[in-house]
Amino acid sequence: MYKTEMHCHSANVSTCAHATAEEIVEKYTAAGYTTIVNTEHINPWTFPRELEMRTWGEKVSYFIDGYKKLCAAAEGKLHILLGAEIRFFRENNSDYLVYGITEEFLRECGDVRALDINRLSAIVREHGLMIFQAHPFRPTMMVTDTRLLDGIEVGNFSPWHESNNEIAEAWAKKHNLLGITGTDFHNSDHEPAGGILTEYPIYDNETLIRTLRAGAYECIYPENFKPLV
Repeated sequence: MYKTEMHCHSANVSTCAHATAEEIVEKYTAAGYTTIVNTEHINPWTFPRELEMRTWGEKVSYFIDGYKKLCAAAEGKLHILLGAEIRFFRENNSDYLVYGITEEFLRECGDVRALDINRLSAIVREHGLMIFQAHPFRPTMMVTDTRLLDGIEVGNFSPWHESNNEIAEAWAKKHNLLGITGTDFHNSDHEPAGGILTEYPIYDNETLIRTLRAGAYECIYPENFKPLV
């Protein structure tokens, strides 16, 4: 079986992350992963202050540069796919994992932080991508209309948050949503613990999307996970 991480941040882009590309590659190769989906934040705090005054195109270049740094560090060791964790300027504190994105998609959409979940969901589906709500039952999140989602993160294994994973699992079953798990990796002292297991390696976003839609995977769960909070 092949292991794919579905939720991973690096210090290249995500201001809340502290792990370098090299540290991430070392951790995930040691843990037996084949693939990482690099889901850096795109939220009101992603971009340095001086970059906020510049064009969306320049922001996308900054975001993609971080992804390319992880790809370079992983060359010959891991497959790195481009994803994103998006939060809006005005709607609420909910976060959405979008899978299958490309640089062209980001440039075409404009500043996705200025959207709302209705519009983002429509755009994602127009482009054949997929959208999952991240850690939907953390105390600061708002539960999203399930008709706007492909699925939810039923297991988020950040030790620094109470994600109420058991509620997310029950919610996904009740509403017939796809469920995924993710490590929500941020720091070098965080052990890889989530993602999906497949019978074949996930080499690219097309394979990832096809696999998710078909439900041709199992979720990865750590043993005896308990948040520190």
